[in-house]
Parts: sequence; structure tokens; C-alpha cells
Amino acid sequence: MSRASHALGRHLAVAGFMGAGKTTVGTAVAERIGRRFVDLDVEIERRAATSIPDLFGEHGEAGFRRLEEQIAHEVLAAGEPLVVALGGGAVLSEQTRGELAARAFTVLLEIDADTAWERVRRSSRPLAGDRDAFHALHRERQPVYDAV
Repeated sequence: MSRASHALGRHLAVAGFMGAGKTTVGTAVAERIGRRFVDLDVEIERRAATSIPDLFGEHGEAGFRRLEEQIAHEVLAAGEPLVVALGGGAVLSEQTRGELAARAFTVLLEIDADTAWERVRRSSRPLAGDRDAFHALHRERQPVYDAV
């Protein structure tokens, strides 16, 4: 079975750092191949009935990551093959990486730290407040993205 035909019955997951274009690409691909699109960040906000910045403020990053992992599990357990835009940090979870390997064909959108910073620096993203910390986070996460 070719890699392409094997991917047909699996989810298509779009991974990458903040500002890489996961939602934009995921939406376009879902429309093109006729699949339902799920943006994991939007799904988290919908289920929590609050924004991601508020979740970070109330529960900290660790609490947010637990919720993200739980909702990623539920989305990836769906029987219907979806196109899923992952949150920038979703692949930090070993559980989520395992589920992606088992249930999805994952595409990594690469972006350099300077371009990502220019795209998100004026946003309300909790981890995009300080340029130096943002660049350090990009360097720290790169090996995880490369392994997905």
C-alpha cells in the first residue's frame, strides 16, 4: 500500500510552531479534499467556554496542556477522517504524538522564528509576549517537531 493510499483513511494533522499557518492550510486542504476541519485551539475554547489566554491565566500552561491533550485524544478518536490543525504545543505531549502516529498522517509546516514572531507578536497568545523567550521556545520545540 502506498503512503498516499494509506493516509486516505487516517486523519490529516497539520503541526507546526505558532504562526506557521496551520489553520489557513488546514482549512484549505479540508475544503479541497472534502473533509471536515477541526482547529484544536478553537475546539478547546469551545469546550472550555473561554479563551486560551484565560485558560493559561486560570490554570497555567500545565493545566492548559492537560486539557489540550484530552481534547486532542477525543478529536483523534473520531471515526470520521478529519483535517486537524494542532495547537503549536500539542505535539509536546507524548500521548498525543503516539496517537498521531497511530491515527493520522501528520504534516509539519516549518517556519523560522523571525517570521513566526512577526506574525504573532501583536496577538494575545500567552507564549508570544517576549521576543527572546519566543525565539528560545522555537529552538526548544524544533527537535520535537522534527520527530513528528
